[in-house]
Amino acid sequence: MVVNYWWVNQGKTYEEELDAGAIWAPFRNTSGGRQHHWDRMDGVQPGDLIIHYARKQIRAVGRALTTSRAAPALSQGGDWDRWEADGREIRVAYTELEVAIPLGEIPTDLRRPNAPGSPFDSRGQVNQGYFFQPSEETALWVFERAGLIANPDDEDVVPVVPRGEEDHYEPVIVSGPDGTRIVGYRPEHSQLVDFLKKGRRISSCALCGRALPVGLLITAHIKRRADCSDTERVNPHVVMPACSLGCDSLYERGFIVVNDAGRIIRGPRGIDAPDLAPTLDAVIGRTVLNFSVKNAKFFAAHRRRHTSLTRR
Repeated sequence: MVVNYWWVNQGKTYEEELDAGAIWAPFRNTSGGRQHHWDRMDGVQPGDLIIHYARKQIRAVGRALTTSRAAPALSQGGDWDRWEADGREIRVAYTELEVAIPLGEIPTDLRRPNAPGSPFDSRGQVNQGYFFQPSEETALWVFERAGLIANPDDEDVVPVVPRGEEDHYEPVIVSGPDGTRIVGYRPEHSQLVDFLKKGRRISSCALCGRALPVGLLITAHIKRRADCSDTERVNPHVVMPACSLGCDSLYERGFIVVNDAGRIIRGPRGIDAPDLAPTLDAVIGRTVLNFSVKNAKFFAAHRRRHTSLTRR
């Protein structure tokens, strides 16, 4: 599928729009006028790819699931009260980047206003406004930098996302046989998911040990995926089942780490909320399920990474 590329500046609304699985803009401003950077949403087609920029970083890429359609504001209060309540939305399947891309990493020659509607100004900074259209070269650079490039012979890549599986596939750019670039979709570490869940309906979180429906378990990378070599990325021992009830977030953000004996210990990240302490205490001292020499090095890499982050 050949698609268009878009760029959305979300700022403080990023988390709410991410949770809603959509992007939204009003029809008119408070003075009754239209804005080109809102109206541009009406050009989006299902399957188009969107680069999500917030807080000076590219945070995600998305795939448009619908065209623009009339809808009320996604939320109330805060920034949402700056606009009228009636507007348009596009439903989006978000793929959050494991490592956000700072604006300054994009090469200067790709941050030039190439055409009307560019997300960049003459200084290479991001234009004020909401919805823009980057050059194909800029979009391809972002996808390559994010590791979302696939080979034509990659057996995991499919041309269409299976119905109902939108949240489990990520868009990738594939070079066609004639040199054209098309969009394909691949399951997010599907082989590792199968390795952990093995067709079960109930399984246990490696960190808290609770037996839970597999729908509440995340195939979590022990060592951050972005730091893994190609060989490590397909190693079945680089992942563990971590529950979405809190353990996955505690581990990913470094509130907890695992020592060389396989025991969960308090991580180097400071606790900035008193209500977090009881949650940490519930897992501190536990031995990680299925800890072994095969995954110990990945837990050590996670521990070193978060220790180095706190020293910066």
